[in-house]
Amino acid sequence: MLGFVAFGTLAAVTAALVIAILLPAACGGDTADEMRATMTDDGCTYMGDETLSTGMFTVEVENRTEYFGAFALAGIAEGFTVEDDLEPLLAEARQQFEQNGTLPALPPFYEQVVRGAAQAGETTFLDVDVPAGTYALMCFVDDLPTWRVYAAAQLDVAA
Repeated sequence: MLGFVAFGTLAAVTAALVIAILLPAACGGDTADEMRATMTDDGCTYMGDETLSTGMFTVEVENRTEYFGAFALAGIAEGFTVEDDLEPLLAEARQQFEQNGTLPALPPFYEQVVRGAAQAGETTFLDVDVPAGTYALMCFVDDLPTWRVYAAAQLDVAA
């Protein structure tokens, strides 16, 4: 009986190890392929590749604020960048909203491609299928009277 218990325990441990090793590989568990945006009260961060190939990809998005939020991917026209062109406009937009509760018009070089909602404390996914181009991964607190906007990253997509 003792030998049977030992064998059964060994078999269970072996099965658990095989599952632990093979399951992440089968589910795309390679951390190099993971894309994640996290919004907090202090801003929005991105972890993942910033240079991608055209086609379908998924960004895991997490709203760590106490407010309703949204995440979006927006196309940025050729010759413009998130750092040089979009970030200064976002800072102005946040300041304008704090001062008088209004939002400026969208810049002509910015076109939203996909947007998804995330309740306070929720983690969800933003599924994207885009052609080659430059994109901004955006985070919004959309819980009026509270409104904030952040650019988490610039994503460059090549054919």
